[in-house]
Amino acid sequence: MPHAIDEILDFVTSSPSLEEIVRFTYSDETLERVSYLSEQKTTATLTQEEQQELREFKRAAHVMEQLKIRAQRRLGTPVDDAW
Repeated sequence: MPHAIDEILDFVTSSPSLEEIVRFTYSDETLERVSYLSEQKTTATLTQEEQQELREFKRAAHVMEQLKIRAQRRLGTPVDDAW
């Protein structure tokens, strides 16, 4: 499975428009994986590799949120911080 950071890098290097940046969403596969990892974290059954994967997703999600906010500002649209 590609990691979330790979999805972001592939997306950003595709030269998206500001509108496309604002509309970016992770693949269903990534969202399902993150949901699984989050559920496993609550039962304390994550391996070290899975813990690292979840941390990486959180960092990647933060970067993507910042990109979206900047794109919205450049477009002059209201900033939606609810991602």
